[in-house]
Amino acid sequence: MLTFLLLIILVIFLFEIFLQLLIPYLKKDFQWIITEKDEIPKFDNKILSNFFTNSFDKELGWVRKPNTTGYEKTSNGKIKFQIDKNGSRELNKKFNKNLIATFGDSYTFCRQVNNNETWQSYLSQKLNAGVQNFGVGNYGLDQALLYYKRKKIDSSVKYIVMGFVPETICRIHSYWKHYLEFGNTFAFKPRYILKNNEIILLDNKISEIEDFNNLSEILSDVKRNDYFYIRKFKSRQFRFPYSLSFFKNTFLNFSLFLLILKRRVLIYFKSDTDNFSGEIFAKIMKSNIKESHNMYLNNKACDLLEMIIMNFKKEAKSRGHVPIILIMPQMFDLDYYRKNYISACELFYSKLEKKINILDIGKFIKNENLNEIYVEDLYGGHFSKKGNKIVSNILLEYINEIETLDMNIKNA
Repeated sequence: MLTFLLLIILVIFLFEIFLQLLIPYLKKDFQWIITEKDEIPKFDNKILSNFFTNSFDKELGWVRKPNTTGYEKTSNGKIKFQIDKNGSRELNKKFNKNLIATFGDSYTFCRQVNNNETWQSYLSQKLNAGVQNFGVGNYGLDQALLYYKRKKIDSSVKYIVMGFVPETICRIHSYWKHYLEFGNTFAFKPRYILKNNEIILLDNKISEIEDFNNLSEILSDVKRNDYFYIRKFKSRQFRFPYSLSFFKNTFLNFSLFLLILKRRVLIYFKSDTDNFSGEIFAKIMKSNIKESHNMYLNNKACDLLEMIIMNFKKEAKSRGHVPIILIMPQMFDLDYYRKNYISACELFYSKLEKKINILDIGKFIKNENLNEIYVEDLYGGHFSKKGNKIVSNILLEYINEIETLDMNIKNA
């Protein structure tokens, strides 16, 4: 018995030594493996300076700057996008008036496609009126709402479309994206919290570049108010003993380690690693999507999301706008739409349909060919040119229904 016990202790000891050597090696080029050092990460001053010049926003965390141009590599080559003087992604055709303004995340901005392939572009052509695109990558509904609140909107605009992915329920609970998306270290943001059945805004803790040199003074408050610091960041973090940390998430860690090691072997033999890189990030994305759908089973999380949505409705009504919530699923979200008669996510938004205009695109594309309507990328698959056409058609039909209903009410 004693010999067996000593053998187990020896195996654990050797495994710990192995992990102590392996983890620093694996995390060199993979941000999703984190250790104690990631509590206060080191920043590349040049990259940080570029972030402040090109993207930083004291109130929102980050934003698309007016009169800028950007490029993005896609599976179909390089695409170019322009941001106009108002901060909206440009339409190829100019219109005399803007009828719709859209806010939201990268599915509203329409990553991976050209300016004339966004759902706003297709919608504007059908309406013969401008559809402004104020979408910003990785935004939560909280940031999109704050952006709308501060934005001066043309008097001709009637509809405000707030478009986002189901994962927004996680994003609105994040105060520093690093705790939710490991390695996203520049992305400090504001967030709302619920207190006495009201939403209270917590301001972005970063106001200038020097704040990144004093994170220890800022982070105590950030940790206390970030939902994911304990539940995800600390849970996934490797700290002594590494073996205990490994077995907290055995299956995920083992599968990730194996894929990363295979990728390293391929790099050593100068082989193509694209498939393995995609497989690694797909595993992370699927894990994130699963977490987001589980959040819809959390009543408190849903209460905060509903309060923010209702705050958007109140803001839109006070400004004479018609509010529309547009839910756009990521590719992996459709697994839940297809496997379940109705998912917790679908059920949440369905219950709100009596309170605010809500259009869930996922209900309409369950049977579509995913390879045709999504662009394969490392970020959960954004809508392709065809996918954006489908979104524009569904949204146009929905707006027409609102117009018809409004007309019938006026004539009653």
